[in-house]
Formats: sequence, C-alpha cells, structure tokens
Amino acid sequence: MILDKANEVIKVFHTEWVDNGYGGGKSPVASEEYTEFKGFVLPTGFAGAGWAANQRFASQGYADTARVTVVIKWKPELSLVDQWARIEAQGLLWTVVQQPRRWSTRRVDYITVLCELKGDPA
Repeated sequence: MILDKANEVIKVFHTEWVDNGYGGGKSPVASEEYTEFKGFVLPTGFAGAGWAANQRFASQGYADTARVTVVIKWKPELSLVDQWARIEAQGLLWTVVQQPRRWSTRRVDYITVLCELKGDPA
C-alpha cells in the first residue's frame, strides 16, 4: 500500500494548555516532546484564497501563508494530533488549522491534517 511507503518524516509536537495570563482562559502551546511518523506532505494552496489573498498581495507583494495537507497512515498515537497542534515537516514548522479527519475503509485507514506555515520560511 502506498501509505506504507511514505517518505516524509513528520514530527507531531504534543500540545499543552497553559494559562493565558488574562485570568480564566487557556492557550495551546507546543511542548518539547514530539512523536515521529512517516507521511506525505501535499501542497494545498494559500490561506485566505480570494479577496483576503488579494489584499495581502496588494499590501505585501505576496500571499504569505502557505497551506499543506499532511496524510499519515492511522496509528493510535495519532489521537494526540488536534487543532492548533504544531507539526514539523520538510524542515518547517506548521500549525494544524482544522480538526484532523480520519478516513477509514476496509482497505485503508489514514488521517488528513490541514496545516498552515508558522512564521516565514528560512
């Protein structure tokens, strides 16, 4: 199966919820601990397609937030991947922007994770 031959190393950092400093809320923070998986990184496009991308293009000269979809064969350890989790793939840090989706049939079982580039690429 193609998912068994995934060639990208994906580091999923564990998420910790810490006090946000405003008295009552919690904010997600990536810890130093991570779990490695093998998967595929598929380019998905830019965040804010359409009008928002055009506004960034006009004001900054480029659309600055790249998006990718990460595909990983299902393992129980993947339950720690959640919205706002931090992922390292292709030498870049990404933020999970949607709840990961699990796709399960008789023959395949995998998740897809939509991520946005965190910060500027080096």
